[in-house]
Order: sequence, then structure tokens, then C-alpha cells
Amino acid sequence: MSHQQAILQGFQQLSQQLLQEEQQKPPVAPEHGPQQTPEQQLQRLAFGFGFYLKPRLSELIQWAQRSRETSNFTYHLTELNLAHLAGWVSVIAGCSLKQASQWINELHLDDGLRNHLNQLTASSGAAISADFNMGYGRRLGWYALVRALKPRVVVETGVDKGLGSCVLAAALLRNQAEGHPGRYYGTDINPQAGWLFQNPYREIGEILYGDSIESLNRLDGTIDLFVNDSDHSAEYEEREYACVAAKLSPAAVLLGDNSHVTNKLYQFALATGRDFLFFSEKPADHWYPGAGIGAAWAKKAPTPTLF
Repeated sequence: MSHQQAILQGFQQLSQQLLQEEQQKPPVAPEHGPQQTPEQQLQRLAFGFGFYLKPRLSELIQWAQRSRETSNFTYHLTELNLAHLAGWVSVIAGCSLKQASQWINELHLDDGLRNHLNQLTASSGAAISADFNMGYGRRLGWYALVRALKPRVVVETGVDKGLGSCVLAAALLRNQAEGHPGRYYGTDINPQAGWLFQNPYREIGEILYGDSIESLNRLDGTIDLFVNDSDHSAEYEEREYACVAAKLSPAAVLLGDNSHVTNKLYQFALATGRDFLFFSEKPADHWYPGAGIGAAWAKKAPTPTLF
């Protein structure tokens, strides 16, 4: 039996298990009106399956064969989603749509970073659970904001393998070459996290190991860009925002990697008089529906009207 045949046979077994579970459930009748015939229900089921489920199931089968990832999935974004991301960046950073798009494309064209990630993935022994040529996904937005805002201090909680760390540091290195130095700080409770974050990217940053709240409390100085991506419980996310509130610079931007699940960053923005905007990911050729980026930033003073 070929590898592909084994995957399809396993998928067939999972489908049969799902059908058996559904057969054990009581039938669901519409709240109002007559009960549909089985033929009508099957017709609607076929429409929904062909329109939505079939493409996702095909992507899932393809992903099971080509990818080794089991969490923190990486993927590229659709072309339309990249355009939406550029618009999101331009609103937050106050830059032109063209410039935001150029910064996003700049990361796509960074062969040095791409080679760095692939070489470490191959040599670290992590290739069993990590993919080569990782897609940056929503991290493209992180990169573009660092390029636009020129932050002096960037903090990311929860680095995992260090893909986001490298992306943020790559933007800081570009800024430094243009005369705008900055430094990166990551936090993670796992002492093995951040194996991708090696030189040259580590030259302008470091990872603080231990509980993120404790690491944030010990961090001195002002934060210009804060990325929440550690413990994804709503309670812990809220505690992180409260912890860094007094450390934020007047023009600081906060990014929430959990904003597609909770409203904690939105609530923080409301309580502190900040603006809020959410970007929703649309992965290309991947079964995962995507996450997103919540952003909270200080309201700009209105421009005086001249009469």
C-alpha cells in the first residue's frame, strides 16, 4: 500500500466514524414550517459539501501528506488577504497603502531569512515537526509595522520555535541599516523555545525564559511594540496587557495574537482610550481557517480645521 493510499484509507475510516456518531443523534427538525424530505435535505447537504467542505477536505488530505507540523501551523496568505493586510497596516501606521505593500513584499523577497530558517530546520533535528519554506502568515503584518513604526523596543511573549522572533528581528535589522536601531525581547516558559532565533538575528535581541508575566515585570525600559502570543487563555492575556500598561510609550502599538478568540485587547483599548482594528487571516491552500491580529494604538490628535 502506498503512502497516499494509507492516508486516504485512514481518512475514510474517520469519515465512517463521524457518520456513525451522527446516526446516534436524534433528528433535528426545523423550528417552524414543514419537515423537509430526505431528498431535499440531501440536496442541501450536497450543496454545502461541494461549496465549502470538499475544498477544505482536499486541502486537509494534501496537508497530511506534505506537512510535518502538529501545532502553530505555518502557511502563506491569499493574494486578496495580502491586500487586506496592507490596508490594515496603512491605517495603524499612518503610511501609504503602496508603502505598506512594499514592506510586506520585502519580507517575501528576503532570501537570507529564508535560507536561515531552512538551514536551522534541517540541522536542529526539528525537521520531524517543522516544515521547510515556512509561510509567514500574519507575521507579515508584524514585520511591516516594525518597518513603518521604527520601534526602539519590541517585545513578543511566546516565541515557540522562534519564527516570529526572526521575522521581527529581520525588520529591526533593516531599520538599523537605515539609521533607526531597535532591540527585540522575547519570552517563553519553554527553555527549548526559540531554536530558530540564532545569529545574525540574535545580535539585536534575546529571549527571556520563564513565566511571561514574571519576565515582563523584570523588563526595564519603555515598550514601543508589544506582541501578545503566549498562554492563549483570556485571563493570562488580560494580565499581560495590565502588566505592560505602565511600560508603554505614548505611541506604542499592541498586537494580540489571540484576538480572533477573545476580546481582551479590545477591552484594553476601550479602557485606555486607544483605537482597535482586527485583521482576519485567510491561508492559501491550507485547511486551517486562520487566526488574525488585533491591534490597539493611541488615538492621534485631530488635525485643526483652518477657516
